Amino acid sequence: MLKKSLKKVAAASMLVGLVVGAMSSAQASITNGRSIDALVTSGSAPDTPAARVDANTAASPFSGVVSINIRYSNGDSFICSGALIDPWHVVSAGHCVDSDGGGHVIDINQPGNDVRVVFNASTLVGSPGRAIITATKVDINPGYAGFGNCPVGVSGFCVNDDVAIIRLGTAAPTDAKTYKLYGAAVGEGTVFTMVGYGTTGDGWDGYVAGSAAFRTKRMGRNVYDLTDADDEANFAPGSAREVWYADFDGIGRDGTVIDSFCDFFGVCGTTLGNTVESNIGGGDSGGPSFVMVDGEYQLVANNTFGFAGGYSPRGGFGDGMGGILLDPYRAWIDATAVPEPGSLALLGLGLTGLAAFRRRRS
Repeated sequence: MLKKSLKKVAAASMLVGLVVGAMSSAQASITNGRSIDALVTSGSAPDTPAARVDANTAASPFSGVVSINIRYSNGDSFICSGALIDPWHVVSAGHCVDSDGGGHVIDINQPGNDVRVVFNASTLVGSPGRAIITATKVDINPGYAGFGNCPVGVSGFCVNDDVAIIRLGTAAPTDAKTYKLYGAAVGEGTVFTMVGYGTTGDGWDGYVAGSAAFRTKRMGRNVYDLTDADDEANFAPGSAREVWYADFDGIGRDGTVIDSFCDFFGVCGTTLGNTVESNIGGGDSGGPSFVMVDGEYQLVANNTFGFAGGYSPRGGFGDGMGGILLDPYRAWIDATAVPEPGSLALLGLGLTGLAAFRRRRS
């Protein structure tokens, strides 16, 4: 799972199980028994992980992409990623805030437990753009019953519904951008821009242990190649398209073209090239995938898992990755990410005060 333990950050990755989902077009597992992890990595030399680091400034289009620190009373501490959708709410992954692997949300009212959202809209120490804000409410999509757990009557390993909403205790810094949800379903062949704070590396040498960091945000791109349908509908063709998959293509040191989805599934999609194509990894869970619409990045999916593509090293060329397409969850997100009554009252008072001020000036 992409939730990365800070206590285990020396580990290259964390095994989470097997995916036995189904593509909407073929009703067959694309992972077919491969182990999966629940990062943004670079291509091969001369490309480097450092070339993928995004500036922590208000001018960055990714200033509203946050890191998330999930802490438990027993001392466990994890890192995930997320995206700000309004001044009070962050979209992330359900498994990041799943306390027991069974879909039970962390109890933030228990002493010693908390969820903190780390903003990076500034490099100036002490700036509001670097605020760390503790959550006052955390919600997991009700269809999520733990990473890999399928609905009753559905066999296999399901990654669907892995979406969470985090409510901030105070409004986000004004320098942090908010992101619209993309306004429609999206199809295979679309280029996703992936952003997160997870473990990095490169296509030749794989993941670099210990490289996930709360203040280091990376960006890369890949092509959405394959889809899984709705697990509650037993992955029936024509049901909601909920899960996206991509592979990390590249050229090996020996000059071999590595395209795992082409080799294993006959899906020979577009390769974006060595300085663009990217993988994801531990700590990127919950981070956003964007599409560009009229010059604006819009939130189309989150990033929640990765798996070995049959090549080595882990994290290198040939790996697969994916996450949750957010359009099927739009109604739940809209119903969950709503201002609390107190916030509405404060807004009303603010508007009333502004009207009175204008009357005095007129």
